[in-house]
Amino acid sequence: MSEFVNRVQGGLKKSSEELITFAVKLVSGAVIALAISLVVQELLGKPTNEVNLSFLFVIFVVLLSFLRIAKKWTITSILIFDLIFVLVGMVLRLYIMSAPGA
Repeated sequence: MSEFVNRVQGGLKKSSEELITFAVKLVSGAVIALAISLVVQELLGKPTNEVNLSFLFVIFVVLLSFLRIAKKWTITSILIFDLIFVLVGMVLRLYIMSAPGA
């Protein structure tokens, strides 16, 4: 009986870790997808106050692409990737703010 309880406990622990990892991947992918879709929408000159099909399509494609790329990543690799992504974003923001004529 204790073997059965240990197997159930181990399975529950593994599935909860996988669920948390997938949730972190989903949130990271959603942030990246939203950022890229806003950039594409701005490049195309579309108004930013309306949501159109191309905006949603870009979000969907980038999110699924990120989930496919990050399939084998662990929670640590995802958090390191997020840290690098945030730091690059801060450097780009600093560059835009310090650009002449801005």
